[in-house]
Parts: sequence; structure tokens; C-alpha cells
Amino acid sequence: MNAAVEIDVKSEAEAFLIAEARLLDAGRFDEWLALFAEDGFYWVPAAPGQSDPLNHLSILYEDKSVLGMRVRRLGHPRVYSAQPAPRTAHLVGNVTAAPGAEPGVDCEVRSTVMMAEYRPGQAADRRLWAGQQTHKLRRTPEGWRIVLKRVDLIDCDAVHGILAVPI
Repeated sequence: MNAAVEIDVKSEAEAFLIAEARLLDAGRFDEWLALFAEDGFYWVPAAPGQSDPLNHLSILYEDKSVLGMRVRRLGHPRVYSAQPAPRTAHLVGNVTAAPGAEPGVDCEVRSTVMMAEYRPGQAADRRLWAGQQTHKLRRTPEGWRIVLKRVDLIDCDAVHGILAVPI
């Protein structure tokens, strides 16, 4: 890949991550879910350096189908853990992009993410989530699609409350 192409891919990938964060902050979870490939996964490991989501405990490890159930619950009025709806602000930075190293992955994007979450009416009404995230992306006619979104929280091995909205 030449330097100009690498810069274009990095710019595209960075714009994709920013657009994803804006969808999450706006509570547009159906549109966020549409960013995932049909075979896509969302993974939040429960230990630093965790390499296997299937044989080790994870905070979250969900395919698109399970994510769809989560998204439907977020908008349901009887899901009291998400009422009133949390408000979030995502900050994405330190973005790097490289060609995908496995079949079905066209680009691997690494970045730092912080999400401030405010939950009106909750005793612990403010939380900060921070860590490194990796997006494995596939280019489709509709644009980039997420094959894997992995969020490595800096405090992944701590006790966490309910993670109602995606990081």
C-alpha cells in the first residue's frame, strides 16, 4: 500500500469511528447496529491481554443477533435499568489503521476511547469508561462494516455496574 492510499484509509477509518461514536451518543442504536457485518461481534474482555472470548469470562461477547436484542431492550419503556435513558459523550483519538491480517477483514483500526455516561436519577449517576479499542472492518458496497469491535477497558478486571449502552 502506498502512503497516499494508507492516509486515505486511515482518514476513512477515523471518520467511521467518529460517526459510530456520534450514533451512540445520539441514542441511534438501530443505525449503530447496522454498522456491524452479519457475522460481526462486539467484545469487551474481562482481563488485560485476554486472547480468547470463548474459553474465558468476558464483560460482553455478543454477535449481531444478541446485540439486536440489546438494542431493542434499550428502547423499551419497561427496561427500568435504562430509564431514564443514559446520556453519553464519546471521545475517540489516537487512531491508527493497518491492512487486515485475516480473511474477511480489510482494515484493522486501533484507537483510544473514553465514554462519559450520565444516568439521571441514579445514585452513581456519572461514570467514565476508558480504554483501547480495535475495530476489524470489512469494506462492502454500503461502506465499512464491523467484523469485530473489541474494547479493552483500562479497568476491565474491576467490578462494574450495568453496562446499559455500548462503549
